[in-house]
Amino acid sequence: MKIVILGAGTAGLITALILKEKYPAYQITIIKSDAIGIVGVGEGSTEHWAWFMDYVGINNEELLHETRATVKVGILFKDWHLGPDYVHSISSFELSSLNRPELFNHLYLNGVQEDFPLSPHFKTIYNKNLIALDPNFRSSNQYHFDTFKLGSYLSKICLDRDITIEDNIVTDVILNSNGDVQELVAEQENISGDLFIDCSGFKRILSSKLGNMWISKTDYLPLNRAIAFPTEQTDPQSIEPYTTSTALSAGWSWRIPTQDRYGNGYVFNTNYIDSDKALSELSQALGVSVEKFARDIPFEAGKVDKFWFKNVISVGLAGSFAEPLEAQSIGFTIVQSQVLLDYLDAWPFRKNVCEDFNKQMDSIFDNIIDYLQLHYLGDRKDAKFWQDKPFKLTEFNKENLPLFKRGIFQTTEFKNNYMFKVANFYQVTAGLNLINKDILTESLNLNRATYNNTNYNRAIEILDSFKTRSVMSHREYLNLASYNYLHKRGLNESRV
Repeated sequence: MKIVILGAGTAGLITALILKEKYPAYQITIIKSDAIGIVGVGEGSTEHWAWFMDYVGINNEELLHETRATVKVGILFKDWHLGPDYVHSISSFELSSLNRPELFNHLYLNGVQEDFPLSPHFKTIYNKNLIALDPNFRSSNQYHFDTFKLGSYLSKICLDRDITIEDNIVTDVILNSNGDVQELVAEQENISGDLFIDCSGFKRILSSKLGNMWISKTDYLPLNRAIAFPTEQTDPQSIEPYTTSTALSAGWSWRIPTQDRYGNGYVFNTNYIDSDKALSELSQALGVSVEKFARDIPFEAGKVDKFWFKNVISVGLAGSFAEPLEAQSIGFTIVQSQVLLDYLDAWPFRKNVCEDFNKQMDSIFDNIIDYLQLHYLGDRKDAKFWQDKPFKLTEFNKENLPLFKRGIFQTTEFKNNYMFKVANFYQVTAGLNLINKDILTESLNLNRATYNNTNYNRAIEILDSFKTRSVMSHREYLNLASYNYLHKRGLNESRV
């Protein structure tokens, strides 16, 4: 099979490497255009990135050194409601893999009275710019990236693995009599293939040619524009191992640390603020003087009608976009590729392959929309945007919010391939004080005291197991990762 991937951004490179790992004999060609470029605003990942690294064989220390990436253990949410800041920190929340909401309830209600009761290690370790290591020298399954450095690194790996990367500009798309893509008309030479993967970003060059419709989700998510700009790393010796997300007057800002700089952005609703005023507000919030933004990106939350249509699969921004919150875009690209591996072999032989793939993708994307919307349901009302809450509840949230408020999180509502599950929903719901503690107390008191103690003690036991890990500064860890990588390659350690 000959696979052609249109677009050499993060989505295209990830997809190519995953497919090449399973199908080393397939001819995979990536079409890039330096003239068009990529969105590239600085990115964070979800824990799905660890699966990608393990699957395609990317070394943790090499990644940190070559891309100047940093460790991400979660997201610190500031000013999203009238209560204290909270953290979504799966890496430090040892209960996350258990999917047991009854343990979360006991820890949340009766646990150690810390600022971050569901992630007590955040205050004692991560908020001090320290990290904890597992026996394999890995400190987290998540990272912060400079998009351009990551792109260069993944491109090199693609070339090393016989994935062709062509610099070309596609000017037209030729369809055959069945409506499939036959070849791409390009400035250098035409490109033919059997399967085409559209990673052309918001342009959606292939899917739009096929007439694949865009399904808007703006009724459920309130933001439609983002500005972004870099700032200098204020203290290279003390780097946060987390993203900071701060609620502002008409949306929220991100602050992503890499080893050399910060990536900053403001995501907002243009009915409440324009780009120039957003720049002024964010600059003031950061305490920096920025006269212009590096990127001004309009977007519409939504997805293509069919992720797999004819012989074209739409991945990354070409297939869907919700908004930058929770850094789920890269994670969804990885999940799309994972699911594709389960279906691609059967594609030529079974009629319903595309339909089944699309059902899964739709379900996973709806899960993302449900989760992101949850973040906007706090009690902040100091600006018109937060008063209006200009969106309507998804059916999932409409049905489950009354249960969440009682501490009831039905695990059957979260399918195995969903990106966000009980632990994710619980941390945000608890962080926004959407769980009614009086009702939860009454509910737990209906059980025998010994049962309550057993659950609480079990939660504490799991959390205490974290104390056996080694702790060091984030900066020290990054230096050591570079040293180890260079030492193994026999290079001069003075480069660190």
